[in-house]
Amino acid sequence: MAAVRETVSKRVAQARRELPGHYAHLFDGRPEVDISTTELRPDQAVQLATAYGYRHQRTRGSKSLRYRVFVPDHDAGAQREAVPPGTPFEVAARHPAFHDRSARAARNHAEMIERERSLVKLVPAMAVVPFVAIWLVVQLVLTGKPVLLVPIVFFVLLEVALILMVRAGRRKQRVLEVQAEWLMRRYPPDGFPDGSLPGV
Repeated sequence: MAAVRETVSKRVAQARRELPGHYAHLFDGRPEVDISTTELRPDQAVQLATAYGYRHQRTRGSKSLRYRVFVPDHDAGAQREAVPPGTPFEVAARHPAFHDRSARAARNHAEMIERERSLVKLVPAMAVVPFVAIWLVVQLVLTGKPVLLVPIVFFVLLEVALILMVRAGRRKQRVLEVQAEWLMRRYPPDGFPDGSLPGV
């Protein structure tokens, strides 16, 4: 049974590694590439885009289905580090961006997190929720209706979830920024190991 679980785990991990390859053909030099949040994880989307010389520009759509929009990165360093359009994913998968060895990929991911944080919407919500919870507590005291405990608990948990979400985003962003700084020191001047591009 343990052997079966290990085999399944390896296959799942391999499928996860190969998943970006299904979208590599989109990075063929077109001015915009849209990848939905349900298709690739954030790190996979950024790694793929960076490897092909793209960067995150914006995220559009509703909360249930959002699209990350990537555009060509015209920075000379980005183009130097990128594989040419049309490079098979089997080759591009050896790009340092997929192996946490590209400062540019780490910075691109950190910038995407910052753009998607949407503090304009979160901060007002985080400010309003406690007042609603307090008002409900007052109503509970005045009316003595225990049914009010349900929305009180809901709004308290919502506030905690919002705070944790913002903190997790900031923490992840800071980790990526530190990673980029470390790579810049290890592989000066661009944080990209020389001679590491796949043979294309």
